[in-house]
Amino acid sequence: MSVFLVTGATGKVGRETVDQLLELGHRVRALSRAPEEAALPQEVEVVAGSPADPASLRAAFAGVSAALVVLSGDVGGEAAQVADAARAAGTERLVLLSSGGIEHPLPHGIAHEHRAAETAIEESGVPWTFLRPGPFHANTSWWISTVRDAGAVRCWIGNNPGAPIDEYDIASAAVVALTEDGHLGKSYLLTGPQTLTSQEQVRILGEVLGRDLKFSVAPPDEVVEVFTGITGDRAAAESNVAALHSPEVPWARPTRWVRDLTGREPRTYRQWAVENAALFR
Repeated sequence: MSVFLVTGATGKVGRETVDQLLELGHRVRALSRAPEEAALPQEVEVVAGSPADPASLRAAFAGVSAALVVLSGDVGGEAAQVADAARAAGTERLVLLSSGGIEHPLPHGIAHEHRAAETAIEESGVPWTFLRPGPFHANTSWWISTVRDAGAVRCWIGNNPGAPIDEYDIASAAVVALTEDGHLGKSYLLTGPQTLTSQEQVRILGEVLGRDLKFSVAPPDEVVEVFTGITGDRAAAESNVAALHSPEVPWARPTRWVRDLTGREPRTYRQWAVENAALFR
């Protein structure tokens, strides 16, 4: 029986992928930095380690036929370690959770990092599929505290139109790429079904909550300071903020790929807001 490995298995996309693979009857292994805290289903084989630890990767990839690769931190360096372990184990395919930012016309840090990850996997010789989602529905969880405390949202990414995607749909695309033929060597720009501005998302969230939420956009200079404080890299912060505030984002309009891969319509932001309304109350 094939074994499917998921790194980042406790994150939003990774955990959803684990659940969907189990629902289909597949054997799932999860790589976790803290197995005792993973809280994954009992059927999952949880192994200790991380994409930054070559020894743990060698153990995790033993007998694995395909893997969903979800990375954080030094994604380029981690991807190279993952690719080495997968090649040594004879793994038949890697599905990388990359970023739609790669297709952005403006160069920026997020795109550079994920391009490095894609290149490392391409050069490894292990067959691959790249998933390039735009912004997640769950990114609006950033608004929880100000919605609760002040009935307001201060948006960091501007107010240009985009088609955000549900993590469930990214996971569904990952499961198809992991388990079905016809996707090797392909890259998919994944979006949700609707073009919405951030202000329109706030309006939808307010309707779900039954509240009139205030909306404002943080100026780019303020966001650069916040991002620089988090990462310590001002140049990357400046390029990332410029890209996020650009009207030329690749996810400005819905793409076909979730529908083509899964055979159904992707989930709307309103569905996400209804399912997660308790977080904002």
